[in-house]
Amino acid sequence: MKILIAYYSRTGGTEKLAEAIKKELEARGHSVDVEKVKSVKEHSFWAWWHIRIVKGEYDIQPLKVKDVSKYDAVCIGSPNWTRLSLPMARYLREVKGLKYKNIGFFATTVLPPIFEWFIISAYLLNLTLSRVIDRKNGRIIESILLSSVFKRWNFASEYGGKAIKKLCDKITTPIPSLKDYFLKQKEISDTRLLVILFSVLLFPSLILQIISSTIGPQVFTWNEYFSLFAIGFFTYFAILTMLAGKIRIFLGKYLAGISLAYGWTLTVLFLTPVLGRPIILGYILIFIFISFFRDLKAVLFTGLITLLGYSYLFFYSPQKEIFQLSLDLPLLFLSIGLIGFITQNLQKHFINVLQAQDEIEIARVTLEIKVEARTKELKELAEGLEEEVKRRTKEVYERMEQLEKFQKMTIGRELKMIELKREIKKLEEELKGRESK
Repeated sequence: MKILIAYYSRTGGTEKLAEAIKKELEARGHSVDVEKVKSVKEHSFWAWWHIRIVKGEYDIQPLKVKDVSKYDAVCIGSPNWTRLSLPMARYLREVKGLKYKNIGFFATTVLPPIFEWFIISAYLLNLTLSRVIDRKNGRIIESILLSSVFKRWNFASEYGGKAIKKLCDKITTPIPSLKDYFLKQKEISDTRLLVILFSVLLFPSLILQIISSTIGPQVFTWNEYFSLFAIGFFTYFAILTMLAGKIRIFLGKYLAGISLAYGWTLTVLFLTPVLGRPIILGYILIFIFISFFRDLKAVLFTGLITLLGYSYLFFYSPQKEIFQLSLDLPLLFLSIGLIGFITQNLQKHFINVLQAQDEIEIARVTLEIKVEARTKELKELAEGLEEEVKRRTKEVYERMEQLEKFQKMTIGRELKMIELKREIKKLEEELKGRESK
């Protein structure tokens, strides 16, 4: 395979990682080219930080490779600036040929990789990269994040070696199924959405709790709030761990369903006299939110958790008079069934679209192979015709030379005959002159 490694490195950490990846790929027999992206002017860390806030990009020096269409895969490297570095953001804007291209991403950071995920830095880096690559219609196959400071997590460590080999394995292996690839990308995108949701629920809610407890009126006591916060934080931590390690990412929506249903149940229990009848609406909104993930099993699972939560409220709530079992249960079952039906249809439609895309991709690749084979055949035919033309031209020139030689010989013979005739005639005239004397 022919692979391009394009990277930007300010302090040299990302460059060392790029060299390690290049060495691994070349050891496997692949042809590797390197594009070192350089800004028109380098800056200090704080200067870059200021520019990053003010501008989203920065000018770079002219590229050696402006179109990557001829490469089978591309590796993109950047230091972690809680987003893509500005030179690499500009590079991805300028470079062409990323459409349908397999892309591997590598980055370096200061802290150990797992810490960067839990402080959201690595998450934001991957998010900004994904948005840019999606606009270019590229396909991110694998991404790795290593530390440039801590030796235990750098490119030369055992941890780094495994990450580099995994990256090289993924980008040099063709995608077996486009449908499976997009389903995996959808799971990653869904998990990112859940990270955003729970971060929005957790941190602003803490600020509101502090304000309400200081100024008033206080909605939750601190014990009640910490119970809800613990549920949300555990879910947030677990989902972010799945996303960081790409481990069982599909479980994120199930965990979110449990957390939201259980959290709402506790909220109702804490605020029963205040909430009253809208408690059912809260459960229905949870169903609707989970349905956005287009997973029927997740909706049904959340519905089961909701029924358990409602049952707990019905038996243990001090204000049982607000619960109407004969009305609430049919409404919950109807909501689960209706939302589940809609989710199932959306899921089928999504799968059908992916299958159609898969078939189109197979047809496109097949056509490219046929065109490439036909182009090669025509090229060989053209080269053969060119050789044949050269051979025929050479034969024609040889024959022309022979004709010229023959013509020269013929003309020379005729001239000699004429000369001989003249001499004979002259001799005859001299002979007659002598006889007449």
